[in-house]
Parts: sequence; structure tokens; C-alpha cells
Amino acid sequence: MEKNISWFKEQWTDKKFRICMVVVLASGIGLTAIFSVFSYNILKILRYLILYAALFLTAWIDQGNKRIPNKILKVLLGIRGILIILEWLVFPKLGLAVLISALSGMLIGGGMFLLAHFLTKGGVGMGDVKLLAVIGAYMGSGSIMAAAFLSVAASAFYSIVMLLLKKIKLKEEIPFAPFIFIGTVLTMALGM
Repeated sequence: MEKNISWFKEQWTDKKFRICMVVVLASGIGLTAIFSVFSYNILKILRYLILYAALFLTAWIDQGNKRIPNKILKVLLGIRGILIILEWLVFPKLGLAVLISALSGMLIGGGMFLLAHFLTKGGVGMGDVKLLAVIGAYMGSGSIMAAAFLSVAASAFYSIVMLLLKKIKLKEEIPFAPFIFIGTVLTMALGM
């Protein structure tokens, strides 16, 4: 815990991090308003806000270190497990459907990107595979495909622009978690 607090204090000295935190907090308030318009229940809103905050941290770490910490993914899975239990207790008739959706979302998200990992010979990292599996658990089978598509589209757009501007080379690796963050947030905001 002390290590995490130390890391956060270190990041806080970076002006970009502070600006991003303010934007993320303001956007989180905006997302909460959007979720209310969509008539999401409080547990779904909480689930999405937890995912949103964790994805921001994951994207920040990945863009700096080109790695996605397993610790964040494990904590997210633990929280999701607790939320599934709470959703089952609050909405007993939907409990099994929520569990099946979370598990199938996990399989779809992780499975698609595991296939991409092998097809690209490691071009898509295992951290990205695990992250998409966790997002699938949070968003369910109905939304993971949209989140994955928008993530890939955001990454492709960025890559094309950077290639045209000669800021990156064709075979250069870019961290993917920031684009996963963008694609997932767009999916949430659009109610997909």
C-alpha cells in the first residue's frame, strides 16, 4: 500500500498527470450524468466508474512503461466478483444472466485479443489480452465487441496520423492501453 501511495505522489509531481486527473474526474462526473440518463442502476454506475478510473491508471502506466500491471487487473477482477454477488442479491432474477454475461464477455474480450496476440506474433501484448478480458467481465458480452472495435479504431487512427506526420515508424510499437481506455469510455458514453 505504501508503495502505491509513493507511486501516486511521484506521479502527482508531473503536471500532465495532474491535468489528466482533473479531466478524468470531470469526465467521471459527466459519465455519471450520462449513466443516469440511460437509467442505469447504482451498481452498474459504480461498476463502470470503477472500470473508468482503473483504465485511466492503466493507460497512464502503459503509455509511460509499456506494461500493464497484473496487480490492477487482479484487484479489478476481485471487485467485479464482489459486484456480481451484490447485483445477484439486489436483482435475484437477473443474477445468473449477469454472471453469464460477465464470463462470456471475459472469454470474448480475452479470446479475441489472445488470437490477435498469436496472429501478430506478440505484437498485441499479453497485458492487452488480460485487460480486454477484465473489461469484458465488467461490460459483459453485449458491449465488449464495441469496446474492442472502438479501441482498435482509435489506435489505427492515431497510428495513421503519426505515420503521415513521420512521428513513428511503421514497425514501431505503441502502448495500446490508452486506446483501450478511449474505446471503452466511448462505448460507455454511447450506451453501447
